[in-house]
Amino acid sequence: MLKFYIKDKIELLSTLVVSILSISIILYLYDLDLEIILYPITVILIVFLVYFVYDYYLFKKRIKLLNLEKENTNTTVYKINKKYPTEYNLYLEVINNLKKESIKIIEKTNIEKNNITDYYTQWVHQIKTPISALSFLIENEEDANQKRLLEAELFKIEQYVELVLTYLRLDVDKNDFYAENVKLQTLINKVIKKHSNIFIHKKISIENNVDLTVISDKKWLEFVFDQIVSNSLKYTSKGGFLKIYREENTLFIEDNGIGIQPDNLPRIFEKGYTGFNGRKDKKSSGIGLYLTKKTLDKLGHKIEITSELKKGTVVKIIFSKENIKR
Repeated sequence: MLKFYIKDKIELLSTLVVSILSISIILYLYDLDLEIILYPITVILIVFLVYFVYDYYLFKKRIKLLNLEKENTNTTVYKINKKYPTEYNLYLEVINNLKKESIKIIEKTNIEKNNITDYYTQWVHQIKTPISALSFLIENEEDANQKRLLEAELFKIEQYVELVLTYLRLDVDKNDFYAENVKLQTLINKVIKKHSNIFIHKKISIENNVDLTVISDKKWLEFVFDQIVSNSLKYTSKGGFLKIYREENTLFIEDNGIGIQPDNLPRIFEKGYTGFNGRKDKKSSGIGLYLTKKTLDKLGHKIEITSELKKGTVVKIIFSKENIKR
């Protein structure tokens, strides 16, 4: 602290030293006794010493205040003090004004965010009614092929609704995460069953050999697997395959789909990024992998994706050793 203070006062200290030397030289040139020369210099030094001690005390107090408040984002404002330099108090006024404006912006943003959340929450609940009606109509469809096609389209709508719900749930500070023992084979089989119509329609073979139990949240992991399997099915041609297996603490989900362009790979987890495949497909929202990555981050797991054009994609979900149930 003293080092910073001296650095701030270097100009004043330099002026003091030069002044004392100048006075000393002038008095010496007048051939005055040493005692007479030392007396005014001593008085000056004592006065400035008292000044610097008091000023250093105020300096430490100001620095301490700023250190306590610099991380504070609440409504607390810095107090103006007449003991502080005018320039310092002006800086405080500027900071206070900026802080008040920042608080107004944050409050306005939170209101708008809550309004949007309320709107989409209401929308999700309202859309469930026509979904239920469509489901009833499809159940009564007599044409088997038509029924299967309609069920596939309805399934897509339900997935999009689930994406909205997941986005809303992940966007709040507190989430309903619940850690428990999760058998991955059972959970993945459940996801595969949900997509069974597409597997059958596209004649995609499935290999699920995952003997692994992890400590995680079953509901959120199911969402992750659902997104990854859905992407694999979307970009895998008829007669392709989907392999799910493990090596140590890593789960692999591999397909022989169209793959991802190398320049797209670094950005696939960005919100709203669709890449070449998404633009070509014209149905990609660019939100699925973003939510997948965000979900796994909150669960404490990692995800990596490697891909080769026209050969396929491998998704790796890496669980920490602490999450593996032996």
